[in-house]
Amino acid sequence: MSAAISTKLDQLSRHYCIVGDRPAGERFYDAFLRYLKANRESLFDLTLTAASAEIVIGHDIADLDPHIVEAIRITNPSLSDARLFGLSPEELQGAVNTAKGKYFEYLVADRLNAGEQVGPVLLPDGYHAVLADSLTQPGWDMQIVGPDGATADYLQLKATASVGYINEALRRYPDIEILGTHEVARSGLVLDSGITESDLHDQVSSAIDVMDDSVVERFLDYFSPLFPLVAIASWEGYKVSVGQQSLDKFKLAIARRGQRVVAAKLAGAAVYAVGGGLLALPAAIAGGLLFDRYWNQAAIITSYRADTNRLLSMRLAQQNRLLSGEAQ
Repeated sequence: MSAAISTKLDQLSRHYCIVGDRPAGERFYDAFLRYLKANRESLFDLTLTAASAEIVIGHDIADLDPHIVEAIRITNPSLSDARLFGLSPEELQGAVNTAKGKYFEYLVADRLNAGEQVGPVLLPDGYHAVLADSLTQPGWDMQIVGPDGATADYLQLKATASVGYINEALRRYPDIEILGTHEVARSGLVLDSGITESDLHDQVSSAIDVMDDSVVERFLDYFSPLFPLVAIASWEGYKVSVGQQSLDKFKLAIARRGQRVVAAKLAGAAVYAVGGGLLALPAAIAGGLLFDRYWNQAAIITSYRADTNRLLSMRLAQQNRLLSGEAQ
């Protein structure tokens, strides 16, 4: 028995001694090299994941023109509340059409009250413009009030490109002049404000997109792992093609690195979805590192169980041999 133990120790000694130019404990050295390679691989994957993230900053309600926000909220009250899903194309178009008219009214009133000229309209000293309180005010949208508080004139304000809509307004209220957007003023039926309907449409549409931006949409905007997954698959496939690794190792590498990327993207997307902004980048890196920790612990547990089962099998085999010898 003593001779057998001595022989085993001798084999282990030869295995971990200096072999050629390799340092002592070559298996530990190989394990260290694998550890360095895994760290470099993890760092590369997380850097690639962070670099592929699309983060929009300065894209919040606080960055919008207050008049646009007010116009949208007055004409589309439902957008004042948090929404879980975005508007449908039809709902979006309706919201834009109703809000741009009110925004146009705000712009005209502000410019006139600031002493600016809007098209041919310029207020005398002491006069100011007052918008109708009701969205359904019949006949007029703005009144010009004099220094004595009396109404000096009325105006209709129309942000539209539809000549038919203008004709209908003139038919119903022929005595009230219309100040309209640049496009419809080409018809000669209204005063030209110099403000284009297309600019109003674009500004209001962009604002509605911000106000109606949902958690789900922000999550999906960030969570796009396709580019890093393709890059990783291409690199691992190249190593197979040049004989650096087998197909089985390729599959394992894709599974490990792919799960790391997805974990990092999920962590970053979760933070970005709730308004974390640039904090999504460190969150993504932290998510990838936590995945590595989980993966390593799972690998250690798996290896421990496998070695334990192997030792139990060897012990059972040894006992069977002992029992067989005693039986003889």
